[in-house]
Amino acid sequence: MNTLKAINAQVTAPQESPDAIPLTLKPGDPVYVRHAHPDRPGYVWAEDGQLSAGWVPLDLIDMNSGRPQAKAEYCSAELTVEPGDTVRLIWEDPKHGACWCEDRHSERGWIRNERLAFEQKN
Repeated sequence: MNTLKAINAQVTAPQESPDAIPLTLKPGDPVYVRHAHPDRPGYVWAEDGQLSAGWVPLDLIDMNSGRPQAKAEYCSAELTVEPGDTVRLIWEDPKHGACWCEDRHSERGWIRNERLAFEQKN
């Protein structure tokens, strides 16, 4: 019987999660686009007009439909991590340079690829 092995990564640089309730979108959800990310081209701060907000890839927002709206499902949750932390990779988004990960407390969110060192397979 084959055994599935978790894919883990070591965090190499700190990342702080924004102080906001993560924005969870489905196609057609209206969003308010506020400003571009200061050091991550292609990302914008988006809000739902109530309590949720977060960094969202601009290519996932339809800006040509009158009012901006989501083109795809997306959750803006980011993990707060420190160098040396180990996280489990759940999904990689190579187009946006990030991985959806789970930390040792079972919290899930995005971590930028440049802040991860992938463990070698045995």
